[in-house]
Parts: sequence; structure tokens; C-alpha cells
Amino acid sequence: MTVAKARSETIAAGKANSIRSWLRAFRIHQWSKNALVLAPVALGWHLVSAKGVMSAILATVVLCGIASLTYCVNDIADIESDRAHSSKRNRPFAAGALSVRDGVIACGLGIPALIACGAAISPRVGTWLATYVAITLAYSFRLKRIPMLDTVVIGMLFTIRIILGTVAADLPPSAWLLTFSMFFFFSLATAKRHTELLKAGETSSGPILGRGYNVEDKEVTFAFGIVASVASILIVVIYLVEEVFSKSLYLHPDWLWIAPIALFLWVGRIWLLAHRGQMADDPVVFALRDRVSISLGTLMAGAFALAIL
Repeated sequence: MTVAKARSETIAAGKANSIRSWLRAFRIHQWSKNALVLAPVALGWHLVSAKGVMSAILATVVLCGIASLTYCVNDIADIESDRAHSSKRNRPFAAGALSVRDGVIACGLGIPALIACGAAISPRVGTWLATYVAITLAYSFRLKRIPMLDTVVIGMLFTIRIILGTVAADLPPSAWLLTFSMFFFFSLATAKRHTELLKAGETSSGPILGRGYNVEDKEVTFAFGIVASVASILIVVIYLVEEVFSKSLYLHPDWLWIAPIALFLWVGRIWLLAHRGQMADDPVVFALRDRVSISLGTLMAGAFALAIL
């Protein structure tokens, strides 16, 4: 093999590794969370227009790009604690596969450009994208180290996704949906944190590196997470009684009673696994790979379709 050929193959391999590293840093598998932007479109099917659907889809695409870049910011902010973590040390920035300089440049140029793309969809979409970025950056650099507030902020970020879809599709906001979202996603974020505390407690005690929690706080996260999950289910039940059945929004609304039952079973499963220390992934990402979760989700979607037909 000639020197020139060997050098070209080395450069090609380096570029391929760099692309793979960026794709890992972007956490594309987390884009599934941004499908929540389309939730108001699905639930407001009787009010949304074709233009609204397209705007919501475009907003989802833009948010995926912004979310990937904010993950990079988070990894850069946590680079020291990630290097001391058993699994996070393999993340591209912590492992040295990507330089901090390149990450800062990509985020510094990409995030404002994507917010501008959102503003082109509508000024309100641009405003909520900027709000999402501001809260995410505050979380990455400070708020994630404040116990309980960290999981409240995660709940807010999920709720902003719903607001973004509502604004993009030009739909009236639903207080029911937004309230449910805050309790529900706070519970899921707390489940993930609870698992982290349980795993840390297997080998140590006291403060958790990079977090504001102590290992001994696991009883607190368990209590708040369970209460929030129950509250989210009660909100669904009250919504059905006060809004759905009283206003005849669906032709066959009785099918919707399946929703709180399936939700109860799913949240119960999440917390059971979390309390056993078996919730390795983010609960939302876990649900996309878990057969039981997929079955319950399909059941809820089927009940929704039967209620409409």
C-alpha cells in the first residue's frame, strides 16, 4: 500500500469516526420526545387545519435540531462529571472524540439559526423555541444541581413542547393538557432520578456527583414521584367527566375510559421498575422499546380512534 493511499484511508476513517461522534452527541434517539409537539394536533383534530398540521410538523423538525444542539451544550457543561461517571464518560465530548471548541462553534451558530427558522414559521413559534433554549441552558449550567427543581424544569420542557405544537397549529391552549403534562412528566423525570439514587447507593452514600441530591434522598423522590403520577391520572379522569362527557366532543366517548386505566398500568410499571433500580433509560425512550408500553400505547390509540368513529 502506498503512503498516499494509506494517508487517504486514514483521513476517510477519521471523517467517518467524526460523523459517528456527532451523531452520538446529537442523541437522535431522543428525537422521539419531540413528537409531543404533535399531541395538540391529534387531540384537537376537530379544530386543526391542514396549514396548522404542516406548521406543527415543521416546528417539530426545528425543535429536533435545537434539542440535539442543547444536548451538546449539556455534555460540554458536564464534561468533568461525565468523565468520572461509569457510562457517561463514553460520551463524545467527555471521551475526547469531539473537541469543546467545535461543540461551542456548532451550538453558537446552529441554535440562533434554528430559532430564526422557527420564527419564519410564526413569530410565536420562534419565541417559544427561544424560551425552550433559555430554560434548557439554565438547566444545563445551574438548575440541574438544585434538588426537585431539576425535575420540575424537565416537566416544564416537555410542557413547552405541547405549547409549541399548540401555537404552531394555531389551536386554543388546553389547561387540562398542560396541567396533566406538568404532573406526568415531573413524575417520569423523578423516576429516572430515583433510579440514579438507588444505583449510587449500592456503592456509596452522601452527595451525588454533579447533582444536588444525596443518596439518602431516595425516599423523597419516591414519594413525590408517586404522588405526581397519581395526580396526572386523576386529571385525566376529571377531564373526561367535566369536559368530554358533558360536551359531546366524541361520538362514542365511553371508549376513552380505557385511557386512565392504561395510563395507570403504564405509570405503575415505570415506578415499579424504577424502584427496583431497573429503569436504565429515560422512561420515554424506554417506552419505545418496551413491548408492554407499546401494547398499552396501542390500546390507548385504539380507544381514541373508537371514540371518534
